[in-house]
Amino acid sequence: MPLPQQNEHFENGDFQGYRTYGICQVAKCFTAFHEIHTFSPVSGSYFAVLDDPRSIDGDGARTAEAAGYPPADTGAWRITPDADGRTTLGKDGAILECRSVRITPGQALWFHWAFLRFDWSPANDFAVFAAYADDKVDQPSTYQAILAQSLELERQNRWYTDWQAFSWRPQTPFSGTLRWIASNGISTSIPLPRPGADARPSALLLDCITIE
Repeated sequence: MPLPQQNEHFENGDFQGYRTYGICQVAKCFTAFHEIHTFSPVSGSYFAVLDDPRSIDGDGARTAEAAGYPPADTGAWRITPDADGRTTLGKDGAILECRSVRITPGQALWFHWAFLRFDWSPANDFAVFAAYADDKVDQPSTYQAILAQSLELERQNRWYTDWQAFSWRPQTPFSGTLRWIASNGISTSIPLPRPGADARPSALLLDCITIE
């Protein structure tokens, strides 16, 4: 089956046709750190937001079950090498998933994304896109792309990326599950994890997911 045609670009204002894990929302706008920039949809009226940096306690750490949803376990993901040339371990976060997607040679999956950090080193939050053949999400991904790392943004003295377009063109027929992951991460460059290990999360924005 294709991506949800009855909810193209999240224009129903919900996640019909998708599965979500952790805190995910469909929004008309979303504000970066200290309100330095407000994101609007690339097209239409809505876009997806994975994780919510506003759902924190007084110490800046994620609440146990913010907004009624426990964070998704992202421990299966790691970045090697990371922005420090070492390894970042996934901790928790949010996942958007679409199952039983088919992409034929000559077609491309397209989406727009933006990444916003709300934390400081030694955290290295990250965003990943992954594809799993035959919906076997318990096995290594067929394809994986790291979209962003918070350490890279920090070194550029930036709190967010602009909207960016991403495309994936499988060379052979693909049938399976697509996942977009926003994860808190702990860099092994620092011997001790950051306070609480699950401090203020970053956010991954998604819009215009389509196959052409």
